[in-house]
Amino acid sequence: MLIKLCKNYSKKKKFTKKLVLSFPDAEIMIKSCIGMCRSCKSKPVANVNGEKIKKNSIKKFIKFIKSKQR
Repeated sequence: MLIKLCKNYSKKKKFTKKLVLSFPDAEIMIKSCIGMCRSCKSKPVANVNGEKIKKNSIKKFIKFIKSKQR
């Protein structure tokens, strides 16, 4: 799984750490832009295998990704 994060997210270190713990085999990249401007600074957003995803919290984001894998 390829997860691309925006470098402008205020909690990107926490978000990255939780993603690594939840998905240890995923490749996580921090990019300068993932095409989700305005949302990326305040919400956890990412491009996961080419699909743009945004949620209101990191917990909801991880739960959503896990449900999509099944």
